[in-house]
Amino acid sequence: MAPPLGDMAVGTMVLQNRSYVNVSGPPVTLTLNNAPAKDALMALARLGGYGFVFVGDDAGVNQGIDTSGANSANLGGLPVSMAFANESYSRALNGILLASGLQGKLDGRMLLVGTSISSKTFGPQVSKVIRLNQVSARAGAEYLGNLGATVNFTNTITVTAGEPASEGTSEISNTTSQEKSQLTSTESFGASVGPLRGLVLTTDSRLQTLTLVGDSGLIQVAENYLKQIDLRQRQVALSVKILDITLDNESSISNSFAFRDGYNFIVSDRGELIGAFGSNLPPNSDNFNVIAGEAESGKRQRIISTGENANVAVQELKPLEPARVNPGLSYPDSPDGFLDFLRALIQSNSAKTLASPTLLLSESPVELQGGSSASVSDPASALSSGAIGRERANESFVTVGTQEIVDYSVQAGQNGAANTCQPEFQTAGLTFGARVSKIDDNGFVSFALSPSIAAVTRSQNVEGCGLISILSVRRLDTGSLRVRDGQTLILTGVISDADSRIVRKWPILGDIPLIGQFFRQTTGDRAKRELVILVTPRIVDDKQGGQYGYGYQPNLPAARRMMN
Repeated sequence: MAPPLGDMAVGTMVLQNRSYVNVSGPPVTLTLNNAPAKDALMALARLGGYGFVFVGDDAGVNQGIDTSGANSANLGGLPVSMAFANESYSRALNGILLASGLQGKLDGRMLLVGTSISSKTFGPQVSKVIRLNQVSARAGAEYLGNLGATVNFTNTITVTAGEPASEGTSEISNTTSQEKSQLTSTESFGASVGPLRGLVLTTDSRLQTLTLVGDSGLIQVAENYLKQIDLRQRQVALSVKILDITLDNESSISNSFAFRDGYNFIVSDRGELIGAFGSNLPPNSDNFNVIAGEAESGKRQRIISTGENANVAVQELKPLEPARVNPGLSYPDSPDGFLDFLRALIQSNSAKTLASPTLLLSESPVELQGGSSASVSDPASALSSGAIGRERANESFVTVGTQEIVDYSVQAGQNGAANTCQPEFQTAGLTFGARVSKIDDNGFVSFALSPSIAAVTRSQNVEGCGLISILSVRRLDTGSLRVRDGQTLILTGVISDADSRIVRKWPILGDIPLIGQFFRQTTGDRAKRELVILVTPRIVDDKQGGQYGYGYQPNLPAARRMMN
């Protein structure tokens, strides 16, 4: 049974309200009307026996904001108006913080209040270095930055000073005429709101690590977020079977007979009528090259004239060959008779080409450095460049066959030199490409296929270069297919069907039913080729991970205390 449609992997985490200050004190009865929030909070702190510290905003000072006069009131929070009657001390204090837009934090018996108090503390901060397994450090930092953390990273800019040299100068002169320098600056980014406000982090691209600095509670929340995104991307093994089925059926039936009556000899040669009447057949053109008066001597001469008033030259020819005779005279035993020859042939051929590659693909569409972007019909560039893998991580490609010359690029020779022919190759055999786009939690795999089979059908001569092969190509490019894990998808319908029929017959007699088959020849040839593709995706089960990881808990109590 398949899981319900839309079944998703959900990670849930409860976040404590960081704006709520957990304090205790006597019940509060208080009425305020447009009162300064800082004064009201200081009065409540004295009532509860807490110390009070108001912390100004660093951003306002650093950005040149005037903190005197009317603007200083904005830094102290908005004026508040409220009335309490025997309200709990905690709700009264947090109510004033909520109405004024200020933040509060309890550090021991000291109440810290300000516009941005989450990163301020009297106690020590915690620093933790987390090495990511699957997610890159930059992607993890951007994810936490969108949740409110402050991300610091180094930005390097290359500056080129000077004008380039004029055209035609050497590369060394062009390089020395310009000076390049690098400017390094530290930039920060982070969302203005989010549960990770007050957390500072930076990245290391070499080890793919994140360094987190902040309150222990914030670091614990950030670590829980990273645990839910730093997961292994799924992999699928595509088991492919490709069948190229060839069915040939050739049938031929013909009848030949000869009939002789005296010097009349009639032949039906596989539907073709041949008749000979008389003992000698008519002469050909060479029989008429005999000069009058020379026939009796058996000499043959030809008169050659070299001009209007020139002498006449006589050329001696070979003696006249005997006249052609009736082929019926080759059967002297029976002056009159009937001869018949019947031939019938049915020939059937069947062939099957089977390829069974297995491709292991990930669902990650990340572009690979150094991957091959060669076309699936021209893998020669990928072979010569030594590139490893395809251009993207979720693609794979298989080529099995021989390289055939399909064309020549002719370049004209210069200064009387001969033309040069540069051959162009294509693969005669199997080429198969696959791309996996998604492997979902319901066990379905979305992928696309591009199988192609090419075979040499005939050859053609290119003058001055040589023979080229004419390929018969059958290719199928699928759209996005979705198949459940373990199920088999069968793709058919790529059919090449050729049917030819040749009939040779006598006029009129060849069309007579039953008797007409003795006066005609019938040849039929039928060839059918079908490409069948079977694809079975099997999701690789890698849930059985190691015993170490983010959730690893040591057995010894001392080790647990040290990690915590």
